[in-house]
Amino acid sequence: MSDRSIQKFKEYVQKLNPIDDIIFRKMAENREFCEEILRTFLQDYQLKVLNNKSQYAITNIERRSVILDAYCELRDGRRVNIEVQNADNVNHQKRVRYYSSVLTTSLMKKGESFDNVPEVCMIYICNFDIFKENKSSYLIKRVIDGSNREVDNGLKEIYISANINDGTTLSELMGVFTKDDCYSDNFPVTSKMKYDFKYVKEGNKMTDAMKELYDIFKEDFDQEVLEKSKNKWIKEGRKEGVINTLLMLVKDGIISVEDAAKRANISVSTFQKYLNEKM
Repeated sequence: MSDRSIQKFKEYVQKLNPIDDIIFRKMAENREFCEEILRTFLQDYQLKVLNNKSQYAITNIERRSVILDAYCELRDGRRVNIEVQNADNVNHQKRVRYYSSVLTTSLMKKGESFDNVPEVCMIYICNFDIFKENKSSYLIKRVIDGSNREVDNGLKEIYISANINDGTTLSELMGVFTKDDCYSDNFPVTSKMKYDFKYVKEGNKMTDAMKELYDIFKEDFDQEVLEKSKNKWIKEGRKEGVINTLLMLVKDGIISVEDAAKRANISVSTFQKYLNEKM
């Protein structure tokens, strides 16, 4: 791998943050990272993560399958799905509804009592204010109309606006998630992992963390095209830049068509059409 390729890749990575899927998927492999952010999201500072999985696939042969950005099993039995979303171009609430249904179904055995349906928490991190009420966090509750009595069926939905700064600890964490050179002593695991992925201290070598990111791409991947696509994504928010990058990843056999379609927030058939046009 040439020094020029390393430099271009470093420049590309330095534009990324935990809100970006490629960084989040690697960080979510770390149990301590998941534990640190969940303690803030759920306001439970004794929370303990027993198991965590990044890019957790739940396959359904006859129906639409899903890939969860991060899946965690907590000590108290709760199951948590964390999703990161940069683009505001899908029906987010219905996506959360579907993901929670597929996850719940996958956790139940045939004939098992409904009493054993696990508590599931869906945490949806958006780089925009999903409900446009200028809040950093939205907890969705089920209430009886007229009495406002809350009823709990074991499903919790939390939507987080990463772009809203209201002075809370959550906003501080979201600053680390979204701002290039923002770090916090209150979130040492998140801050250190982010820094390790983005920078090297000396020389022109990549850190081990950077190498893990680079392994997602093949060595012969055209870094210049990747950088241009990413710049379009970041600066202009254009779907074309994202799709072009994903098409290259699929062609190189790095991710599947299904995974690429999910990341582009389009159907598999639509993504396949893009792919056929480029072949």
